[in-house]
Amino acid sequence: MDGFPKELPDDLATLWFLIRRVAVMMDRAGEALFRSTLGISLAQFLVLSVVDAYPGNLNQQAIADRLGLTKGTVSKQIENASAAGLLHVAPSASSRREKIVTLTERGTELVRRGDTAFENARRTGMPALPADELASTLATLRALDSALS
Repeated sequence: MDGFPKELPDDLATLWFLIRRVAVMMDRAGEALFRSTLGISLAQFLVLSVVDAYPGNLNQQAIADRLGLTKGTVSKQIENASAAGLLHVAPSASSRREKIVTLTERGTELVRRGDTAFENARRTGMPALPADELASTLATLRALDSALS
């Protein structure tokens, strides 16, 4: 495997290395997909997707928490999306310092197009994994996520 170290200390180190490597490759593929099909970055699409998935009173911190991004990164993406007419930003009823974001009609349409593009790319570009192996991998990653959170 190109770029794979010849020797790692143990299976946990190998798992860490592979998770990072696969995550980087998936991010690169997502970035290329959303730039080419929608003209926006992967980060922008993820922010829009979270706002779509959790309609209502979502603020920047809630979006950042759901994506594992900094509030500053999310703030920049919200500014860009708002300027592009994809998000509506309004003051929160409970705090003047807090902003609530919702998708515009254009933003919703873009998310739907992105979901379709992602699904098509997933069907054609990802290997078909046996269901039992995928379930086992997900269980392992969930256990690690829970233990490390």
